[in-house]
Amino acid sequence: MVIVLTKLSFQCALLHFLQKAVSLYREQLEWPDRYEKKLEAWARMKIIPMKQVKDCGRVTYKSAIALKLFPALQQPAIYIATELAQYCREIVSIQGKKNVVDFEVEVISSGIIYLTLTDLSIANWLSYLISTPLQSKKQKFQVNFDHQSAETINLLPIQYTHARCCSLLRMGERDHLITLSPTTPENYSQFCFILSPDPIPWQKFNGKLQFLHHAEYKLIAEIASTLDYIYCISSTKKPLNWEKVAHSLNTAFQTFYCQCRIWGKVKVQTPNLAQARLGLVLATQALLKFLLEKRLGTKAPLELK
Repeated sequence: MVIVLTKLSFQCALLHFLQKAVSLYREQLEWPDRYEKKLEAWARMKIIPMKQVKDCGRVTYKSAIALKLFPALQQPAIYIATELAQYCREIVSIQGKKNVVDFEVEVISSGIIYLTLTDLSIANWLSYLISTPLQSKKQKFQVNFDHQSAETINLLPIQYTHARCCSLLRMGERDHLITLSPTTPENYSQFCFILSPDPIPWQKFNGKLQFLHHAEYKLIAEIASTLDYIYCISSTKKPLNWEKVAHSLNTAFQTFYCQCRIWGKVKVQTPNLAQARLGLVLATQALLKFLLEKRLGTKAPLELK
C-alpha cells in the first residue's frame, strides 16, 4: 500500500486518504438522505476517527470509520472496512508510484482499519523531516486546560533535553560521524541541518531500518505523534496541552538516550547505526525547539549551563 506524502503529519495524510475512499464508496451506494448530510459535515470538518496505536513497536494508525458507518448502511462493519481498504488500493493505483510512501493496510474482524508505515516510508519521512524547517501559523501559546501560565510550569527538563540534543550533534560532528550546516535565520526552527552523510543511512542493504531497540521505534512513533498534534489535531481548534505533548516527546527521547548508544562500540563497528541515531537526535531537537518557542513561549537553549 502506498500514498503520496505531502505533509509532515501522517495522520493528516491518512485522513485525507480515507476521505477519498469514503467519497468513492458513497458514489457506489444509495445512502440515506439523513446520513448524506452527516457525511457532508464530516467532509467539511474532517471528522474521521483515527488515532495512533501506542507501544506496538511500529508506527501504526487505526480508524473506526466503518463502525461509524454501519448503523446507517445496515451492513457489517467488516464488509464496509474491507470495501474502504479496496478503494484505498484503487486510489493508489490511479496515483501511480511517483513520490509515494509505503503503507500496509489491515482490516480486523471488528471492522477496525489499521494502517502501518513500512520501513521505506519511515526512512523517507525522517529524511524529509530533518531537511524541512518546521513552520506553522502564528498562534498564542496554549499550555493546558487549566490555563497555567508559562511561569508556573516546569519546562526545565524539556529545555535541558533540547540542549543535550544540540550537544550530541556537535559531538557527532567533532567525531566525524556527521557534518552540520551552521545555524542561519532561514532555518530558525532547527539547530542545524546534516550536510553529510546525505542521505542519512536509515536503512540496511536489505531495506530494513538500522534500528535495533524498542526505544528507537518508540521515539519515532512519538515524533510522528508530536507532528500530528502540530499539523493535524491542532487544526481542529481543540485546546491542546502542549506541555504534555512536549513532556511525552522528552520522555521518549530520554529512554532512547539511556538505552541506545551512539559512541564506543557502536561508532566503531556500526557507524551507519550511529549516524541514524544522530538523525533521530536532530529530529527530536527540531521538534523540542519548535514546541518551546512556538507553543510554550520560552527559550530553547543551545548549551547546558
